[in-house]
Amino acid sequence: MFGEERGSTLFQESTIRPLSYFVFIKGLRDEIRRVLEGAKVKDLPRPPVIIEFPSNASLFTSFHILTEKRVLSAPVYDHQTREYIGFLDLRDLVTFVVHSERAAHIPNHNSLKDIVDSASLVTNSEITLEHLAKKHEFHRVDQDSNLFDVAKILRTNVHRVPYFENGVLVNIVSQSLLIKFLCKRLKDMPTLKATTVSAVEIGTSPVITCHADDLARHVFENLEAKGRFGLAVLGENNVIITQTSAQDLKLWLNMPSSSLLDLPILRFLQRIRAQDIEIQVPVLSCCGKDSLVTIIQKLDATRSHRIFVVDNQFHPVKVVSLTDILALCTSD
Repeated sequence: MFGEERGSTLFQESTIRPLSYFVFIKGLRDEIRRVLEGAKVKDLPRPPVIIEFPSNASLFTSFHILTEKRVLSAPVYDHQTREYIGFLDLRDLVTFVVHSERAAHIPNHNSLKDIVDSASLVTNSEITLEHLAKKHEFHRVDQDSNLFDVAKILRTNVHRVPYFENGVLVNIVSQSLLIKFLCKRLKDMPTLKATTVSAVEIGTSPVITCHADDLARHVFENLEAKGRFGLAVLGENNVIITQTSAQDLKLWLNMPSSSLLDLPILRFLQRIRAQDIEIQVPVLSCCGKDSLVTIIQKLDATRSHRIFVVDNQFHPVKVVSLTDILALCTSD
């Protein structure tokens, strides 16, 4: 019923939508809402160990642990009061890399310690773990919170929500964890399976791109300047051939040589990804006729944060993020 049909007014790309479209969207969201409201935060699987840092911990040691454990962020608590103050996020280190690589007075990087030591030179002020942690909001939820309420939080700039039981931090709910939950409950959302990507207003266009021959340092400068976490890498005839994100700079941190950033982005990615057996696909993509279930399953299976919608020539026309999916699920 909800397949892509170009002759149908319902699926035409237009700002004018018939009443039937809004009735359909409401039904879709009500279906998802029932599933999310029927589950509590306490029902989600918990990690065996949660990495966290006291506010007086060494910045270098903390970042080193994040890279070694392959964790994007970790909670930070005040070492005197034991109150949580925010998150240390590896993407802050990416910002330091971009700015310090641009600064002519800062020596080239050859180790993680070089990058951390150059942070104060980039900002002209002392950078501490406490300072960085307070940049990332600590928005806690309790055991009575349902997943719909959590999804409404995670569709904003807050991408992780800590969960406490009896005052003890026992879980950190991420966007990816909610997507995994939805995957396990797809049988309870038949409308979602019958809905195509082009049948709903989801995703961002135009897509931010670079060319395979662009220098890696320029690509990451562009990402940082635009405040985005990922972009499409195009090859001949502007066909999408892969994608890159701050996750790739996280891999680079395992062997942070400044000379690697002077490689074309495609060669840079080939070099650093050779060390990572978890990279399963060169680019995650779908087309307009694919169902929402398909893209949710792809995102969950690859643990990716975004998927590119391509046309018949494999040109990227939209990018759909985890945030976009949660916004679709929870918007009024």
